[in-house]
Amino acid sequence: MTLKEIADKLEIPFKGNPNLEISKMGDLEHPSEVEPNKIYYVATKKYLNKFPKSKSIEIALTTESLKENFPNALLVPEKESKLYLIKILQLFEKKSTYSSKISPKASVAASALIGKNVTIMDYAVIMDNAIIGDNALIYPHVCIEESAKVGNDTILKAGVVLGENCEIGQRGLIHSNTVIGADGFGFHDYAGIRYKVPQIGNVVIGDDVELGACCTVDRATIETTMIGNHTKFDDHVHVGHNCRVGNFVFIAGGTVLAGSVVVEDNVIMGGQSAIAEHVRVKKGSIVLGLTGLTEDSEEKTIYFGIPARPALEMHRIHAALGHLPELVKNSRKS
Repeated sequence: MTLKEIADKLEIPFKGNPNLEISKMGDLEHPSEVEPNKIYYVATKKYLNKFPKSKSIEIALTTESLKENFPNALLVPEKESKLYLIKILQLFEKKSTYSSKISPKASVAASALIGKNVTIMDYAVIMDNAIIGDNALIYPHVCIEESAKVGNDTILKAGVVLGENCEIGQRGLIHSNTVIGADGFGFHDYAGIRYKVPQIGNVVIGDDVELGACCTVDRATIETTMIGNHTKFDDHVHVGHNCRVGNFVFIAGGTVLAGSVVVEDNVIMGGQSAIAEHVRVKKGSIVLGLTGLTEDSEEKTIYFGIPARPALEMHRIHAALGHLPELVKNSRKS
């Protein structure tokens, strides 16, 4: 595509040579040198100054205030620059296309209900009374167990397991080797015997949800483990039995929710954070990475540390720790 063609597609102004060919996006953080046929995203002066090699950029996705730094540029409003980055990435994204068919190497139960234009690839297993919505894409080695439901336009990547009676809504994207509906971690010791608590509930996942690779969402002991609409998980996230995760939640990699946790709408959780059982993470809270939350949060509050405290309080504690050796030394003298 040329500079002008991209500008026309995005309906934005540009400066420079309209016939300049652009092959792909480039990344200033990558160790390779800047290439003349790539377009680079530079939306702030801070980012521009951070990378000396930005002075070699021939084509930039940038703002009106920074356009003089580049001979050729696509110009976007500063507040919407990230949105236009997404739009350009969509132009360069190469999506695989598949014909809507069921592979003869797949195992599909006669009682399963398969919608229109569904693709089911080699060695997928669709069990009795499963329901798969229109335009769904089922990759190899996916297992959809008895009476499970997959919504319209949902994609299950290779190795996904959707447990019996569990549901995924519309337009979902579940990455490889994620397991939805494994048994919750429930046991009871009595008189020298360890009893397994039957996990007879299910998992219900809303619309427009994306779960990263190798995530696990356990079924409820009795009723339903829930994940709301538009929620996004990174890789290796674990959700224990009976949890309820709200709408528009972000959870980064390695995070663990113990059983019966409630995560309200618009919460953000950093990587390798952990939430103790029965804790409520209230609306708009931010749990920073490597944080252990053991009590209910307050709304729209940032938490950090183990055990978690409001981030400003915890930063003051950390700052004070530097003086602790001197205080101990002085106390011994006295």
